Amino acid sequence: MNRIGVFLLIVMFGQMCTAQDARLKDSLITFDGSQKIGLVLSGGGAKGLAHIGTLKVIDSLGIKIDYIAGTSMGAIVGSLYASGYTGKQIDSIFVKTNFNNIISDEIPRSAKTSYERRENERYAVTLPFEDFKVKLPNSLSKGQNVYNLLSQLLSHVNDISEFDKLPIPFFCIATDIETGQEIILDSGYLPRAVNASGALPSLFAPVQIDNRMLIDGGVTDNYPIEKLRAKGMDIIVGVDVQDDFKSLDELNDAFSILTQINNFRTINDMKIKGPKTDIYIAPNIKDFSVISFDQGAAIIEKGEIAAQLKIYQLARIATPGYSKPELKTSSSDRIYLSNIVVNGNERYTRSYVVGKFKLNTPDFTTYEDIKNGVNNLQATNNFSKINYELIPHAQGTELRVTVEESSVRNYLRLSLHYDELLRSAALVNLTRKNVLFDNDVVSVDAILGDNVRYVADYYIDKGDYWSVGLHSEFTQFEKDIPADFAGSITGSLPISGVNSIDVEYHDWTQQFFLQTRLDQGFNVILGAELKTLDIYTNTLLTGNAMNTRTDFQNSTTASIYGKALYDTYDNSFFPSSGFKVDADFHLYLLNDILKEDFSEYSIAQLQIGYAYALGKFSLRGTGHVGITIGNQEDSSLDFFLGGYGARRINNIIPFYGYDFLSLGGNTMIRTLFEIDYELFRKNHLVASANFASVDDDLFEMNDWYRKTQYSGFALGYGIETFLGPLELKYSFSPQQSDDEFYVRLGFNF
Repeated sequence: MNRIGVFLLIVMFGQMCTAQDARLKDSLITFDGSQKIGLVLSGGGAKGLAHIGTLKVIDSLGIKIDYIAGTSMGAIVGSLYASGYTGKQIDSIFVKTNFNNIISDEIPRSAKTSYERRENERYAVTLPFEDFKVKLPNSLSKGQNVYNLLSQLLSHVNDISEFDKLPIPFFCIATDIETGQEIILDSGYLPRAVNASGALPSLFAPVQIDNRMLIDGGVTDNYPIEKLRAKGMDIIVGVDVQDDFKSLDELNDAFSILTQINNFRTINDMKIKGPKTDIYIAPNIKDFSVISFDQGAAIIEKGEIAAQLKIYQLARIATPGYSKPELKTSSSDRIYLSNIVVNGNERYTRSYVVGKFKLNTPDFTTYEDIKNGVNNLQATNNFSKINYELIPHAQGTELRVTVEESSVRNYLRLSLHYDELLRSAALVNLTRKNVLFDNDVVSVDAILGDNVRYVADYYIDKGDYWSVGLHSEFTQFEKDIPADFAGSITGSLPISGVNSIDVEYHDWTQQFFLQTRLDQGFNVILGAELKTLDIYTNTLLTGNAMNTRTDFQNSTTASIYGKALYDTYDNSFFPSSGFKVDADFHLYLLNDILKEDFSEYSIAQLQIGYAYALGKFSLRGTGHVGITIGNQEDSSLDFFLGGYGARRINNIIPFYGYDFLSLGGNTMIRTLFEIDYELFRKNHLVASANFASVDDDLFEMNDWYRKTQYSGFALGYGIETFLGPLELKYSFSPQQSDDEFYVRLGFNF
């Protein structure tokens, strides 16, 4: 036999001995009921969902766990098990969890005021900066939604601050980001400790505990078996969901290479720690990554399969007749809230923070209400972290809120847009907070492109009270409209021998308003407005050689207005659930041209929408009624229907089947019905049908519901992108000879 053959024989014999040693170790485990059994769960991101499958097998065998240690995802799953949940109950929790929302820290639209919604649905890129230098965030997510979920799931053990007093004693591992020191978390507020252990660097923000900034414990000890053994455990069951070394063929991108480098220490550590585990379970999860949460069911199954492979060894440590009891979760999450304490606030007052929660004390509340309050605070972008604890007292429960105020005051925001009316545009925004007061903001949009525009805002957020705002904007566009339609809206102006005219439309609006939010999604606005409209054409000559333009409107009108907005749509552009009610009333009082000849008039509108999801289908319906009350001297603020894709300008309203500014009158009824099929995630195929009656004094006609009826239909494809929606629509109307195509790119501005 040559040397190579001898060498291979030795290697094979060594492997056989190693496997035999492992089997021998398992066979030597004797259990008489007196030994203490510890469970160690490693970190591994989404792969840690395999722990749940293993726990289901452990429960099915009747194994009584005496102590649990976990890191990162192992800490999250382990804390739930230690608090009383069974493996099946944890499985049910994670099956229902939307991890995309949890990780992204997505804030529901209902948590935002109408001002905050406009800010969030207007800009594609937001860059915080200080001293004229862009300041990058310390993580992709603040981890707030993870914390909210843990706080609710672990609420039944809020009165336990020493983790060895839990139904199953527990500790987890975190890392001090400043010193690199390993931190054992075995006391305090359990949701915060677990949140710190799972704060994966760069994905989740560090968590502050006792003046230390903590991150994922996997950085220092991803499998804390020695510390668990030191708790007096005789037998240790370990579940290892860490990565193994990848081959050269698998190291084909930057992410896999960085992951491999990051895993050097933990993989080498397991060469020592693995043999120290009495029953070592390593699920086959090499085909999953740390972010494969969308494959959670398959990962849980892998954990179950791996435990079944160790069924003989696990059965030896089962306690006859033992069955872990299911945690009795209350059907009601009502809490009697006795007080709210705010810590960490310096620039923002207690009344501001408490006002955002919109909770009365002492009174009953729910975890959902508390979560909504946290979202309200998050929506302001004034806080980098919001921690809260629910502390039981004899008088009730105290809500203790600890905020970390954001140091960022300046923002650079960018966006792009295209539609058939306003054409192409690039937006550059500068925003500064805390200018005159701690809770104010100044925002200025410069919009460059085919039509130069601007928007400027000053807003003082008063929390639970009436907030104060100033708004100024200039909008302009140029549009060809049919000459006969132009004649109908300009009254006595004769238009003959011309098929279409080129209209220049300039709007300069100033507003002062008060705003408050009465409930989630329900905003009320009261204000005063000055509106300057300059609408003219250079197509027609008036006979005056010195005048090259014909004015349709050139005056300033003053009004007061009120607006009520109830909006629970889950998505502004492609809603699949929720209601929207938009009521608007303007009373026009003065006109600088007509002066004493001006007659007061008002315009009232009511728009109601509803969206409902059926699997991948979303059904949407909208009804819109608008009416002018009183003698109106001009038609510039009438309802003009047609087109799609541009943001709302005065009463210019989208209507499929017609070009912009094709239909008009001082009274309008419009309905819209849509079927939205989500082909792939964020890819929408939408079929639309809209119908309208629009004319002057429509409701004074006896058979108004039969006259001036218009209809249009559209089929479109839309994609949700980081720039905003990208949509292409083909539209036609039975009353029109020409079809219409609409293109919209980006958020509306």
